[in-house]
Amino acid sequence: MAPFFRLAIATVISAAAFVSAAPVNQSKSSPVLQKRSGASVVTRCTIPSTVAITFDDGPFLYTNGLLDILKSRAVKATFFFNGNNYGRIEDFAASVKRAYQDGHQVASHAWDHRDLPSLSQSEALGEMTMLEEAFREIIGVRPTYMRPPFGSLNGPVLEMLGERNYTAVTWDMDTQDWAHPTDFDASYKLYETLFNNPEEIKQPGHIVLQHEVHQVTALQVVPMAIDLALVRGYKVVTVGECLGDPRSNWYTV
Repeated sequence: MAPFFRLAIATVISAAAFVSAAPVNQSKSSPVLQKRSGASVVTRCTIPSTVAITFDDGPFLYTNGLLDILKSRAVKATFFFNGNNYGRIEDFAASVKRAYQDGHQVASHAWDHRDLPSLSQSEALGEMTMLEEAFREIIGVRPTYMRPPFGSLNGPVLEMLGERNYTAVTWDMDTQDWAHPTDFDASYKLYETLFNNPEEIKQPGHIVLQHEVHQVTALQVVPMAIDLALVRGYKVVTVGECLGDPRSNWYTV
């Protein structure tokens, strides 16, 4: 079965509209829109022939090996790090610092991957501020981009994120590697469908969701996907780059 694409009518959706709080499988012809306020929400790239490969739930055991792969191919990616999920961020501080120094986009995935809309205001704020402090300790700045755990957002969370100068990033393509973490073919199929379609390269680029905490994803699927993308003429870039947003906007003190 061909993978489902999660597509929005607009790529950067501000206070006026947002593609569902928790992204669902949708077709290009029938997107689901909901009213939202507060932080802007990004679902898809704006620049054609780009692909932003993003990684959630790290840092973890495979982050450094993944960084080696990215370096060997001279491409950049976006890492949505947690503070305490598969491992504590302090225990993998060297990998986080390397990702930042190598020019990848380091972004927030909240402290310990809790569903932000299910929390109290103070709890949701704490999920963000605890990780901000950890980032400041490790890389000297904190990100202005974040991905909500589970892609889940609501009005109060968006208001809080907006007040803290965050842009929320979801995705329009999902390898669903979390559901089949050891199945290379199931995850790679999405990339084959995308990159082997010659019409897609003319369209605005895609934000692809993956999880670096799975060894098959980090060390097997990613290099093959990058190689195929480059052969087909795509640029593998960060989320900020695929939106035309300069690196100076990705972080704040």
